[in-house]
This record gives sequence, C-alpha cells and structure tokens, in this order.
Amino acid sequence: MKSKIIIVLFLVLTNLTFAQTYDGLQKLGNISQNVYFSENAKERAVKISTDVAKAETYFQKQFNVKPSYTLLVLSPTDWKKHAHPQAIYGIPHYLPDGRLVVASENNDFWKRNAAPVDKLPQELAEKMKATYTDKNGEINLTNAFDLLAIHELGHAFQSAAKMLGQRNWLNELLCNILLHTYLADNDPKQLPYITVFTKTAVSSFPTQRLKFTKLEDFEANYNEIAKNFPDNYGWYQCRFHVMAADIYDAGGASSMKKIWSMLLSQKQKLSDEELLKLLNTDAALQKAITNWNQ
Repeated sequence: MKSKIIIVLFLVLTNLTFAQTYDGLQKLGNISQNVYFSENAKERAVKISTDVAKAETYFQKQFNVKPSYTLLVLSPTDWKKHAHPQAIYGIPHYLPDGRLVVASENNDFWKRNAAPVDKLPQELAEKMKATYTDKNGEINLTNAFDLLAIHELGHAFQSAAKMLGQRNWLNELLCNILLHTYLADNDPKQLPYITVFTKTAVSSFPTQRLKFTKLEDFEANYNEIAKNFPDNYGWYQCRFHVMAADIYDAGGASSMKKIWSMLLSQKQKLSDEELLKLLNTDAALQKAITNWNQ
C-alpha cells in the first residue's frame, strides 16, 4: 500500500452550521480556554491545550486580537459526533463555529503520513528516525500533528481579526508562518517536529502522483484537490510550511507581523495583478513565491 503523505492543516468549510453541544465529553478545568476531551484523553488535552495557550498569548501580543474557539481532543468514537463529518480521523481542522478539532490518539491516518524510512536517502532517514522514533522503535508523527493545532489557531485569529481572505493558498501560508514563527521564537525544541516532516514530504513525494503543482492550480481547483486528491493537497501544505520556514529565516518575526498587517489592511478582494504588487513589497515573501516552481 502506497504511503500517503498528507497533512491537512485546515478544512475550509463554508455555509455550514453546527450546534455547539459537547455531549459525552469532559471539560478541562482550571484554565481560561474552552477545552473538551474524550474519555482517557485528559493527558493529551492538557499537552495540546498548553501549547495552544502559549501560542495564543504570543499571537495576542503580536496582533492585538483575541480569538474565540473551543478545543476538542477526540477519540475515534467522539470524532464522529463532534468533528466535521467529511474529515477522517486524525485530520486537524478549524470550523466556522469556532471548533478546533484534533485527535486524541495515534491512528492509521498519521501512520500513513510517515514516508518509509528504508526508501529515503540516508540523511533524511536518519533525521526522521531521530525526530519521530517512539518508545516502541516506530516512526510516530503524533508530536507533529499535535503542533498543527497551532496552525488551526491561526485560522481562529484570522477570523477574529476579520481578515479578508485574498486567496486560499495565502490563508494557508499565513497560518504556517504563524506556526513556524511561534515555535522558532518561543519553543525551538519542538520546531523539528514540523520541519523535518514537511521537508521530507516535499523532497520524497513521487512527482507522478501530483496532478497539480502550481499556486494557481491550488487556487483554481481548491475544492477538487481537497476532496479528490488528498495526497496532492498534503504536498501543497508541506510546501507551504517549507515556504514559511524560508520566509522566517529571511526576516524572523518581523516578516510575520509585516505580512499579517499587509493582509489585514486590505478590505476588498484584489485582482491577481494587485495582489502580486502587494506581496512583492515583502522581499522574503516575493522570493518564496518566485521560487515556488523552481
């Protein structure tokens, strides 16, 4: 069975309404966040919510906005009740009603995301083993997927700031920039959990399995890619994070704040020409876009 390298950081879900009821879940107490978790998942809920809370504090200071969200840490059974019905177990996602949904346990989806180390170049294989080997000696991407909750938190901040989404790919890239910048500046020990995986995914993904590769393709065929070509969608998301890392390396947190402010200031949808002109005002972002197809 072919390994699917999929990292679905955000399901864009529009025109859907959900009732905010959490029957069967337990609420994590003594914290300011709204956090609900499945039976036997308290330890995981504490771990994930702690990282999200720290990131939230950091982003609030950077952007002067406070999001409203409810973090759900779910078992497979509860996932069917409280996650989006089209999201398979293990895919982190943010919903328009403020639900930030993550899985409480390792699962087949995450296992499929790990490229077989015996088929990787030696350097990549060694990095994967050093970063993701668990106590059972197996490659386990749990720590990587846990951090994606911070990416989803980025979407909550976009929503709270009433940021007009110029393009789907730009929305996703921005949340990767937020995630990478937060980790690099505040929790560098965890940064390899996301960077090693995404770099490995991009460099090792079989090109013959990619139907779409351009930024324009992602925008024009977004729903089709997300629904019918999840492998391809995952490749895009990994590339967005590699792109985000390059932007951070060039400008640090200043790049994140500049790009955030740049996009927040736009109150109407820009044409492709207008958007390109805007994005070209940031050298790191302009270089990353230019290098996309190289």
